[in-house]
Amino acid sequence: MEKAIKNITVPQIAGGKKYILPPWRINEILLEVFSVLSAEEYYKEGLDYKRMIEGMGIKVKKFSSFSPENLKRFKENSLSLWNEGVCLLFPDDETGKQFRMIAYNDSHNATETMQITLHEFAHIRLRHTQQSINGEVEATCFSIAMSLMFILEEKFHIGMRTVQLEGKDFFMNSIREYIGKKEVA
Repeated sequence: MEKAIKNITVPQIAGGKKYILPPWRINEILLEVFSVLSAEEYYKEGLDYKRMIEGMGIKVKKFSSFSPENLKRFKENSLSLWNEGVCLLFPDDETGKQFRMIAYNDSHNATETMQITLHEFAHIRLRHTQQSINGEVEATCFSIAMSLMFILEEKFHIGMRTVQLEGKDFFMNSIREYIGKKEVA
């Protein structure tokens, strides 16, 4: 475990100062994650995160589905600071309508692929428009929270059981209430 901790890269801003999200922003990101998951009823049996994203009008493609030239061009036009996944917003030449696409490195295992894809999805959901350390940390926070919810749901059906017992509104309202709860001395 200690070896794994030593290999973690901590985001830094100019001058080498470590960057940490303020608690209020973490709460906003968590609420966005739960809002998306609730709206998509993520707790329903068989929900696939890629289909969920595609249902929002965002194409999801594997790196291996691109020619090397097109993948290189796609990465050059992406807002992402890393090469494991990329997201791109581009206009249709005829209609001018904006299209969004996520491409991910499909040489990883299923959990890593999910985290990469959800990281790129976060950039879109959080409306990031430029490369920044802040954006990368926010996208990582979003992808960790959403990945964890998908894993917990697949293994333990926490959301499904809660909704069956108490209802969908109870689930989201309880999360909002807990996140907004004031600390008692």
